[in-house]
Amino acid sequence: MRPTIQQLALAALLASVSTSAAAQTELEQLKERIAARLPAAALGELAPSPLTGLYELTLPGQVVYVSADGRYLVSGRMVDLETREDLTERVLARQRLSALDAVPEERMIVFDATAEPRHTITTFTDIDCPYCRKMHAEMDALNAKGVRVRYMLFPRAGFPSVSYEKAVSVWCAPDQQAEMTRAKRGAMPDKRECPNPVEEHMALARQLGLRGTPFTITDTGRVIGGYMPAPELFDSLESDKGSGKP
Repeated sequence: MRPTIQQLALAALLASVSTSAAAQTELEQLKERIAARLPAAALGELAPSPLTGLYELTLPGQVVYVSADGRYLVSGRMVDLETREDLTERVLARQRLSALDAVPEERMIVFDATAEPRHTITTFTDIDCPYCRKMHAEMDALNAKGVRVRYMLFPRAGFPSVSYEKAVSVWCAPDQQAEMTRAKRGAMPDKRECPNPVEEHMALARQLGLRGTPFTITDTGRVIGGYMPAPELFDSLESDKGSGKP
């Protein structure tokens, strides 16, 4: 008796599941071998890389590559020379977006677009940072172009410091946006205390590789380090959209 189409389909499905399970087991075994030499790997995600024989190990804030036998580790950028795409950056961008998606907007200070929203950026800011103040002075221009700005707080002086106290005071203000603007213009915010996410913001910034402020992550996961004038920033965001980046 010839097998029916349904029987053939079932056999193909079972073979596919079996192959997938075997591949997953191999990945888990490889991860265990790597973790025996590099304990931090236990917290990462392991997946095949675009290059045969090399696996991609994603850790908080970084991507490294390991050989199929778990012996060799390669640190650096993987670039597709045909498309000129930085494949490592693509993974990091997804990681950044995933980390930000885990933070509710209620845990940020949001300046909404006043035109039709076109982009949402997330900026780690320090109230006392001169270039952060320069960026904030152009907030109206950004909002008018449809750019939503989500602030997360990163007082560079750390805790305890006057900058940290300012960040908490702004967060605890009845009108966070108005108080942020006052503080960015040089006014000392009224001292306030309340439950706040400032330390969470600081920890996330370090995880994402912040080295200075302002530190902006675009809606494609790309990092813009430092100040960029509003017109250039908008054009840069539009360029991402035109390139088809995620």
